[in-house]
Amino acid sequence: MSMPARRLRASAACATALLGLAAAPAAIAEDIDLFTGLQANSGSRPNVLLILDNASAWNANAQVDCEMQNVVSANNDNSNVGAEQCALYKAVSDLINDDKTNGKINLGVMMFGQGTNTGGQFRFPKVTPPTAPSGLVLMEKGAGGQDMLDYIKTIDRTKDSANNSQVGGAMQEAWAFFSGKTGLSGTTYKSPITNPCQKNFIIYIANALNNGKPQDSGQDAYNKLKEAGATTAQLTPIPLPKGNNIDNWGDEWARFLNDLDLNAANNAGSTTATRQNIITYTIGVTDGSQQSQDYLQFVTSMAQKGGGGNFTVRAGDDDALSKALKDIFNEMQAVNNVFASVSLPVSVNGQGSYLNQVYIGMFRPDGKARPRWVGNLKQYKLGYDSNGNLVMLDAGVQGAIDQPPKNAVSNAGTGFISPNARSYWTEDPPKAVGSSSIVTDWPSDGFWKNASSLLRNAKDSPDGEVVEKGGAGEMLRADYLTSQAGRRLLTCADAKCSKGTALANFDTANKALTEGNGPSLLKTTAADVANMISWVRGKDVFATLTGTDPKKEAEPGPGGNVTVRGSIHGDVLHSRPVVVDYGGTTGVVVFYGANDGVFHAVNGNRTAAISTTAGTVRAGGELWGFIAPEFYGKLARIYSNAPEVRLTGSPQDTAEVQFVPRDYFFDGTTTVYQDLSTPATPQVKIYLTARRGGRLIYALDVKDPAKPEYLWSKTNADIPELGQTWSQPRVMRVRGYPTPVLIMGAGYDPDGEDTDPALNGIATATNKQGRGVIVLDAGTGDVVWAALANCAGISTGTCVTINSRAIPSDVAVVDRNGDGYAEKAYVGDVGGNVWRIDFGSTDTDTPSTWTVGKLAQLGGAVDTNEARKFLYPPDVVATGKYDAVMIASGDREKPLYSLSQTPGAAQNVQNRFFMVKDPNVDGRLPSTWTAVKAADLVDATNVAYRDSAVASGFYLSLEFGEKAVNAPLTVAGYTYFGTNTPSKVEPGACYPDLGVARGYAVSFLSGLGMNNGPRFVRFDNGGLPPSPVFGMVSVTQTDGSTRLVPVLIGGGKAGASGGDDKSSLGGQEVKPASTGKRKRTYWHTQSDKT
Repeated sequence: MSMPARRLRASAACATALLGLAAAPAAIAEDIDLFTGLQANSGSRPNVLLILDNASAWNANAQVDCEMQNVVSANNDNSNVGAEQCALYKAVSDLINDDKTNGKINLGVMMFGQGTNTGGQFRFPKVTPPTAPSGLVLMEKGAGGQDMLDYIKTIDRTKDSANNSQVGGAMQEAWAFFSGKTGLSGTTYKSPITNPCQKNFIIYIANALNNGKPQDSGQDAYNKLKEAGATTAQLTPIPLPKGNNIDNWGDEWARFLNDLDLNAANNAGSTTATRQNIITYTIGVTDGSQQSQDYLQFVTSMAQKGGGGNFTVRAGDDDALSKALKDIFNEMQAVNNVFASVSLPVSVNGQGSYLNQVYIGMFRPDGKARPRWVGNLKQYKLGYDSNGNLVMLDAGVQGAIDQPPKNAVSNAGTGFISPNARSYWTEDPPKAVGSSSIVTDWPSDGFWKNASSLLRNAKDSPDGEVVEKGGAGEMLRADYLTSQAGRRLLTCADAKCSKGTALANFDTANKALTEGNGPSLLKTTAADVANMISWVRGKDVFATLTGTDPKKEAEPGPGGNVTVRGSIHGDVLHSRPVVVDYGGTTGVVVFYGANDGVFHAVNGNRTAAISTTAGTVRAGGELWGFIAPEFYGKLARIYSNAPEVRLTGSPQDTAEVQFVPRDYFFDGTTTVYQDLSTPATPQVKIYLTARRGGRLIYALDVKDPAKPEYLWSKTNADIPELGQTWSQPRVMRVRGYPTPVLIMGAGYDPDGEDTDPALNGIATATNKQGRGVIVLDAGTGDVVWAALANCAGISTGTCVTINSRAIPSDVAVVDRNGDGYAEKAYVGDVGGNVWRIDFGSTDTDTPSTWTVGKLAQLGGAVDTNEARKFLYPPDVVATGKYDAVMIASGDREKPLYSLSQTPGAAQNVQNRFFMVKDPNVDGRLPSTWTAVKAADLVDATNVAYRDSAVASGFYLSLEFGEKAVNAPLTVAGYTYFGTNTPSKVEPGACYPDLGVARGYAVSFLSGLGMNNGPRFVRFDNGGLPPSPVFGMVSVTQTDGSTRLVPVLIGGGKAGASGGDDKSSLGGQEVKPASTGKRKRTYWHTQSDKT
């Protein structure tokens, strides 16, 4: 009997399902171990309570043209309630008649109480107070769904109306229902919650009309809120812009329910358990009157404070109301099973400013642990929502009925893209390039009609949270739907790159691939090499082949003349896209690597095509792809989709199933060097790194984005100490060297660092990689200067020895005087040390004069819990007396909870955020400098740091098991960075599969949180948050004008409740807090940290 592959994590799972998964640490680990685990608990269907506003306003006149026959009664015809009745019937019908949503939601209906009841009254399931319903009803074909549809037909504006309507009272009734308490109606409820991971929602449909709007009178709602345990802050009335409806307690109740933890008894004392709260969505039905607009601000406040989303529809528009309900249902069911990183394009015409185009590289692990993971590149933009908050927006919809851009990030707690969002480039059906005609042979019923239920439906639009839908992936499928012959997939001629030699096509006509030792390089046979090459180019060859390995399955394509495979775009895992604005008629091009072997160049314009000698490339279309010869041997595994990926916790190998560590390609972050100072000869070069893909770096000349040219490459054959190239090269100019150079950490050492505890640094270890810093000539790749543990093999430049551990981190470069030349740089190593490199200050200071020294020693021996690792660069802020060096420790490559008590194991290491003062602002680090130790710093974890001449800075201790997992970024006095804490599984509580993710914002001067509030926000759904990005972005205002707005993406916002505020992909407008006396500082924008 064969052993099934261990599935990869896709969502949150209950503790009861995960007990026993924690084990002693494996010998080898990496960050994708985080995705090991079980699928979501299938019993966690969300509970949804619909509150219908049955105050007198629902009698308002409205033209109703319901396409559903015999739904709206004669008494409800031509009234607002009739439109709501029709819309609700359509939404529920669609819910139960779609196989992908049937049986996925528990639903009930409440209205305002009648008579003396100032609370709410259940209408479905139908009960008579004080009798409580036994629970909500599962919306599925059969009794449950049909019972709901039958009930909807009975709604009547006369018998069901309520004149004693209280919004706050109804919210109290909803709280009593979910929590198993007594409502204002006098009914004592039994909670419908069946497990600790189950989500709970309220949808309030409010009739925000001219007259008859529900209010709160008396003290019932306030008193009950106090009795429910609301704090003084939660009892404070929420101010509304115009002051009207401020006495209505509905939004205060929504805030309380969003802050609530219904599973507090089991979650007590845990820092990683997930709160079980109640999220409120609202739909405001408006007639456009001023009174209606005043009431809408209250309805919007309910959603904003309640953690959900707000929708506004015109009275009588049953189609819009039905769509709003379906959009909310979609968000409630969505689970974040994808992961991403974000980039912004620097504007070619504005120094330091960014175009309003947000690019997200995505990936989703294969659920059966197979090596072929899907990925995509998608584009969004920044704008303002109806509340005036800056958020990430989607592309909207243009068609018979235009829909403006809406919030792209979900409010339902997934932390990712809303299933209702449409990214730019996405359309279904797509148009042919340069034409208004549909792509020939595009399936009218959708490309994904034969795909799994994971994709929700067959259409690409809206693409929502589904990785392979829409975006650049859809454009590849559209362009090469029936033939992949025209795809520009490039490689090196004769399977070896040489400067001055044109790149060759990666196709079956390339004899270096198909003849001689070509099949051997590709690890395939002469008989199968053509099929393999065709598959890499995008053809689903297994759809027509017979008698092949059973693991080589055809993908579920639409059939007919379509030959392109749905997985044509591989996962964008660690490679953050780099964006180049060429200006002119070319515009924006995006460069990034994917782990299907292809390094992509994509037209990043929102709508404009790019004309090249090879043809016209649509927006979102691929200009070219590049496959390096070093990766040839890895393609066969992606092609065959076997063997399975070995992760921590993978079962033992069997005769049928073997597990092998995952293969990577150009998985590191790309660097761009763009010099437009001489318009006649512009320079644009990109530098490609591989991370776990290998010990190599490539340089390509892309001054013509459609015709890449090979410049140079370096591997460990050239630089023996070079480890896996995790460090993103930084381009800089230095005094004493005539041309730009690259500086990077020498790399990661998997042999020494993937073990837990690490072997690196132990005398018996054989680690020989990555120990130091390398400076290369950006044009030739020659070593200019290096500080390495072993200088053997360095034939050019200067090399000095350094007693460092591996340095996979990027290097922080400092130009303190703002003259365009770097004076120094800082970097940390995996031993907890911080190094400073000093360059020359005059043109006579050649690289032979550069020096390196240890600024701080903040780690300890590998067999102690002080064994801190720095995998990400510091951020440096120049003050008048010192350079503040901010750095955070954490071994991202050990993401799972461990029961091991071994000192030095990643779970047990005490990680910290450090601010180290470097007072040597003029000149070099003295040779007599004594490295700063943790004992020289103030512990500001619980007490604010106050600057003094005695202390060398401060540190904040993170919680047990918590690790910093991205690069810190300082904006307006606060340093932003992200962490992950593995979930410790306890009975009766709910824990995110992906651990707890936090976004910190701490003052680099005191260690306090923003405005002395909380230091962090807990990101929805956990995971490994990408490094925050900051820039001045040109954003359209609500009045149609544009202005440059300081925007932070991925920082989060402590204390706020919007989807963007709690998502590591969300955007916020930076509004500097008062930090006392201000002085001029220089901001060095870094938009492409991983």
